[in-house]
Amino acid sequence: MKSKGVILLVALLTLVSLASAINLEIEEKAINDVVIVELDTPALFSFTIKNLGQSDGFEIYSLVGVDIFPKSSFNLETGETKKINVKVIAGESVKKNPGYFTFVYKIKGANTGIQEERLTMKIVNLKDALQLSADNIDPESEQAIIHIENKENFNFENIEAEFSSVFFSFSENFSLSSLEKKSFTQPLNREKLKALMAGPYILDASIKVNGVEETLGSTIKFLEQSGLSKTELKEGFFIIREEIEKKNEGNTAAVAEITMEKGIFSRLFTTLSIQPNKIERQGFKVLYTWQQELRPNESLKVVTRTNWLIPILVIIAIVALVILYQIYLTSDIILKKKINFVKTKGGEFALKVSVSVKAKRFVEKINVIDKLPPIVKLYERYGTIAPDRVDEKNRRIEWNIESLDEGEDRLLSYIVYSKIGVLGKFELPPSKAIYEKEGKIKETQSNRVFFISEPKKIKKVEN
Repeated sequence: MKSKGVILLVALLTLVSLASAINLEIEEKAINDVVIVELDTPALFSFTIKNLGQSDGFEIYSLVGVDIFPKSSFNLETGETKKINVKVIAGESVKKNPGYFTFVYKIKGANTGIQEERLTMKIVNLKDALQLSADNIDPESEQAIIHIENKENFNFENIEAEFSSVFFSFSENFSLSSLEKKSFTQPLNREKLKALMAGPYILDASIKVNGVEETLGSTIKFLEQSGLSKTELKEGFFIIREEIEKKNEGNTAAVAEITMEKGIFSRLFTTLSIQPNKIERQGFKVLYTWQQELRPNESLKVVTRTNWLIPILVIIAIVALVILYQIYLTSDIILKKKINFVKTKGGEFALKVSVSVKAKRFVEKINVIDKLPPIVKLYERYGTIAPDRVDEKNRRIEWNIESLDEGEDRLLSYIVYSKIGVLGKFELPPSKAIYEKEGKIKETQSNRVFFISEPKKIKKVEN
């Protein structure tokens, strides 16, 4: 009987707890979910909140880099629905990263607990919210047409703008609603157009919104008489990419011609996107010419890539081989160091280190020295040749070899281990040999050896 009473009491307490827990139905609607960084504008949302739990007082807040207003609490009776306009102000850390930002906000009841929800707003720089463009101009144009577009869900009031290019310069005051695009026309000086070459020209707009100034940039294409426009691009340092495109933006067919110049040497490392119609040699230059008849809106595009990495790498490789060959010719002993991983019963990290000593010429009084890395211990079992000296204090192992004839070699080996797991890159110092050759003391050293250890994966590297 007593146990049944306890069970009933626990069930009753559980029901009371569930009945008193916070239970809100929330519908969020964006009024203006865009934050313009330079204008320090807030995001605005409309919340429709229905209380499905017990009556309580509630407050909305967030702990993730934003401030939410109003900060005052509001009351909701059981079953009551209330609409609240919420203002979200982004902190400096949030405004540093333009793009969509989703954050957690909380609604806390005075007696019923906390409910978490998510909200998304967009962080945008002023220069990215507005886009400047212009219609193409041909030699017969009477006026230029310029467009400025609001790309965001945000209302811009009282924009002061100054438009400038080689064709015109004028000012306008206007507003832009959410996602609105406005166009402006400006008369052109026909005589001035005759002195201009065909191609793209810079169009700038200096705008001022609520005391904040920004510059927008675009281009105006000035067409050739035939309606052909030309764009050029050259980029890269070791791999130079050059692109020329001619497009028929007129309303009649036109013949487009593209000419590129390369040197006799550079052409050997140049690839062409399409084969030219004509190739001419003029002294130390080679001229490539492409011709094509273009219908309206068709284009001729030529891309060349000159790869200077190939000759540079060949030269570097030749120099490296010469240096290595010189080292090989002048060295009397070749030391080569390598490592192998050893499996242990206890799972400790262990390495077998081998040092090969090979004489290219007769040498004597050879002293081979190897140093142990700091975190490993030496396992007292060696290869066929035991070291003559082990200096634990200075972490050195030494072997003495009386002499080696030409072509004679010795293999020295030992094992190191560590009970501490090793992660990351760990380098073993190169081995060193001091020897005597024709009464002169000489010295040489081995290659470097290191290993890279990752969880459940170990990679050894020798060079």
